Amino acid sequence: MTTLSADAGATRAKGNADQSGHGDATAVGLYRWYVLTVMMLIYAFNFIDRQILTILAPYLKADLGFTDAQLGLLFGTTFALFYGVLGIPLAKLADGWSRVKTLAIGLSFWSLMTTLSGMGTNFAHLGLARVGVGVGEASASPAAVSLLGDYFPKRMRATILALFSSGIYVGAGVSLMIGGVIVANWDGAFGLKGWQAAFVIVGLPGLLLAALVALTIREPVRGGMDGEVPPPPIARPFKAVAVEVASMFPPWSISSLRRAGASRTTVLTNVFLLLGALIGAIVITLLTDQLLSPSRRAPLFTLFGVTVTTNLVQWLALALAFYASASWVQGIRLRDPVAHRLIVATPAFMSMCAACGLLGVYMFATNGFVFVYATRYLGFGPDMGLTLGGISIVAGVGGMAVGGVIADFIKRRHPGGRMYMLMVMTTLFTASTLVQFTTENSQIFLLTYFTSLLVLTGWTPIMVATSQDLSTSRLRGTAMAVTALMTNVIGLGVGPYVVGFVSDATGDLRTGILSVLLTVPATLGLLFYTARHLPEAERTILIRAGTAGGDV
Repeated sequence: MTTLSADAGATRAKGNADQSGHGDATAVGLYRWYVLTVMMLIYAFNFIDRQILTILAPYLKADLGFTDAQLGLLFGTTFALFYGVLGIPLAKLADGWSRVKTLAIGLSFWSLMTTLSGMGTNFAHLGLARVGVGVGEASASPAAVSLLGDYFPKRMRATILALFSSGIYVGAGVSLMIGGVIVANWDGAFGLKGWQAAFVIVGLPGLLLAALVALTIREPVRGGMDGEVPPPPIARPFKAVAVEVASMFPPWSISSLRRAGASRTTVLTNVFLLLGALIGAIVITLLTDQLLSPSRRAPLFTLFGVTVTTNLVQWLALALAFYASASWVQGIRLRDPVAHRLIVATPAFMSMCAACGLLGVYMFATNGFVFVYATRYLGFGPDMGLTLGGISIVAGVGGMAVGGVIADFIKRRHPGGRMYMLMVMTTLFTASTLVQFTTENSQIFLLTYFTSLLVLTGWTPIMVATSQDLSTSRLRGTAMAVTALMTNVIGLGVGPYVVGFVSDATGDLRTGILSVLLTVPATLGLLFYTARHLPEAERTILIRAGTAGGDV
């Protein structure tokens, strides 16, 4: 186990930095703000490529005959499963290898997959491309957050992460703007339809940004800002990633547990989890298929004589995500007891992650269908992408920046203050959303869209900063990945699909959107629990890590 005083850690970190030739990377100056700017750009590209589907959805539906549930599956589950689950093993690269190289490779891959989305001609093609986007983007947040944690001091963490996270709404806004302009003005050049051209045009610039990252961003000393001894790098990082991936998916997950010395009970528990997840997925599929009219549950394809419906893909994907997460928890308890103790076995951390997931349910659901709703109920056309995109940028960036500063201010006065602030923000968001999706007036719709984004956009930096406060420098990437897993598998994997499914079942998209607000009471309860237990969890980090054994 490795511990040291703040002064000693700072001296050691500074010495290591000077020896590596990169001591200026963590020094106060303009360069770290350049790094923050590039990280914001990466996050913006992340969300441009992810959210472009929002404004293209009505045209995909018209051109390829998709149902609302299929749109929800494309927007949410196909992306979220791999983004959330693979974020954990890819965080190994962020924690033990070059974070800069991890970012450059991931950015290149997801940009290429976004470009290939423009070549899709059916649900399967687009679904596979979205999976690729999710795999590539899974590398971004753990590496970027870990980098920023070593460029800026802890007292600025929520503010810096708020600025970084503003890339979410810049990217989402730009995707609406660019997508709307392209769809409205594309003349069929190169044999591409407007929605296909939009994927290609937003995907290609990411390759140039990846080159900029690789050439201009320097790797800072790990833990230097927190006064920690830099942990040793992982000797074989790609093997470590492969081990993490294998530990999550059958049948390798079972053999991985055996190699790690798991007891017979642990292995049997893993097998029962797999069987339970599969049986649960099949039962839910049969039930939900019965709620849809025959035309709405038309098969996507037939595989080995089995009719594959949208519901089957959705619930099997979530079952796999559940099993993969449970397997990882079992494995990490054996391979890295400190990570297990500080993350999975910390109630405050897990309740925060569960709250993230529920917040994501209605945030992703409402934002994913906002343009589809506006075209269907208010008669908006692609030209309104400029208006919606502008609102997203102004409200999103403003909410992130102000929210981060206020959160840091409240945190200094009350250890659980950030969570209480989120409870207020969630309540205001709910009220605004109820008005937004029940009004028939387009001006009120736009005003409440602005209000909804403004009051709740600050939740991301608050949650990310809290996850970093509850972990050591060695585990920052992993902590971020677990937070992203819960946010995306629960929020993005469930929210948009439920909206689309309820819309198909009832014939009313408004009912689908409002249905996800039923998760709000549970969200408030989890935030309150986290606020009560957060101070003790932060105070006892090193004590709890010490009882687990291993390197901090």
